[in-house]
Amino acid sequence: MIRPRYQRFSTINVTNLVDVTFVLLVIFMLSAPVIHRSSDIRPPATDQGRIIERLDPGVSMLVEIDALGNITVAGEPVAMADLSGLAAEAISRGRTEAFVRADGEARYAVLAQALTELRRGGYQNVGLVQESVGERP
Repeated sequence: MIRPRYQRFSTINVTNLVDVTFVLLVIFMLSAPVIHRSSDIRPPATDQGRIIERLDPGVSMLVEIDALGNITVAGEPVAMADLSGLAAEAISRGRTEAFVRADGEARYAVLAQALTELRRGGYQNVGLVQESVGERP
């Protein structure tokens, strides 16, 4: 009796698939902290003011305004009308301070309206984030 030379496999070898998946997982885990989730904003630079090394997201609410007047909070786009509600919610969750980081080319009217909405939400003092003169390339 003649036996066939090759046998058919009824299963798929998933070892290579698992290896590639784990490599991609490690790559994404290592690159995730490097990705900065922020708008392309260039605040005005001065040589005065308090230097803030890092804003703590558990304590601070950061509102960003780009040159076109688009508003983002924690990297998510927000409408101007929703800003006071977000501020009230942030205060109720224990965020005690708010900061506005606006592009140097942003219209003053948008910045003033954002400050007004933050005040309506309950923040009495709002900090304006600026760059130090030495930070610009």
